[in-house]
Amino acid sequence: MASLRLSLTIILTLGWAVPAGALQSFSSVSERDLTLRHAFPLYIQHRLGDLSVQGWVQDRIRVEMKMRVLAETQEEANREFAKLNLITFESKDRFEVRVGQTQGVDLVSKMRNRQKNTVQVDLQIRAPYQSNLSVVLGEGRRMKLDQWRGSLTLAGKENILSLSEMNLGGDMTLNCLNCETEIRQSTLKGRISVGSKPVTLSGIESQGLSIDGLGEEIRIDQCSGNMAVHTKSGRLSVSRYKGRLQFQSEEGGAYLTQFSGGADIQTASGQVILDIEDLQAGLNVDTEKSDIQIGLQPDFKGGLDLKSLRGDVVVQFPYEATRQLSMNRYGPSSLGRVDGTVGNKAEPLIHAYSKQGGVRLIRKAPSK
Repeated sequence: MASLRLSLTIILTLGWAVPAGALQSFSSVSERDLTLRHAFPLYIQHRLGDLSVQGWVQDRIRVEMKMRVLAETQEEANREFAKLNLITFESKDRFEVRVGQTQGVDLVSKMRNRQKNTVQVDLQIRAPYQSNLSVVLGEGRRMKLDQWRGSLTLAGKENILSLSEMNLGGDMTLNCLNCETEIRQSTLKGRISVGSKPVTLSGIESQGLSIDGLGEEIRIDQCSGNMAVHTKSGRLSVSRYKGRLQFQSEEGGAYLTQFSGGADIQTASGQVILDIEDLQAGLNVDTEKSDIQIGLQPDFKGGLDLKSLRGDVVVQFPYEATRQLSMNRYGPSSLGRVDGTVGNKAEPLIHAYSKQGGVRLIRKAPSK
């Protein structure tokens, strides 16, 4: 077992007068060092409060418990504090840390405390930064993680997540139903699944990151690498991206600005507006019901494969057509198509198809 050293205990009590029988807030802070005998994966299960984890270079774990209870008297609060314990368990394959109510707390009391929110324990943990980390969060809790290098597995529901300065040595698996998520300044690979809450990524180098969402916006800023995004109806907003991006949605639209690289975009009914800074690889865009607008630099050169079943195809660049077709074959509908090259170059190729919307290739104003 890991050795435990109790370093600090502080009791803070609100000092104003309150009516008899009224609940007051009482706080206690304790700190413990857990000395590791081996480099184990770290498993944290925390349901009683918020969680903060920070990586450091030392070979021990430091846990600070910030406990808060609602009670009528200091004596009652002290009894509740005594029931809260930091529980550790070391097995052959992991080192586990959690907070338990093990001393004289029956199941009914535990459920009552949860329903009334009379007990909250926030954890601040420092641990060896290269450890593989697995976390299970309580519903509605907040988590902050930074300066981490090992793999990460996280599960939760209705949480608020803030992750930063990670350079993970393994895959990230984030399965958090309806969790608001922000990740900054990190190198990542793996999968993020968050349900119907917004996701914000900034300063991310993706080495094969996949994001699954339902209905809220996914914002990506100053990121690079290969990334795939799947939503049901959520909007994708991307700015200053360099690399390969894939986006697939039933109803969500895609809005890209200052984009460099290549992209594959497929949506049933979401609008697609792309501002391309430097098209370094192919661009493929398919939509059933919406318009497609692609803005390109004035010096763009490449191939065109633009089609619309019921809308117009507009190209603001001089191009050499290899095929241009417009015919009425389905009553009032028409098929517009432009195949050609700009600047006598066939690559990179822009493929854009809309069944019911128009396709517009816009020549942007020269940069000043």
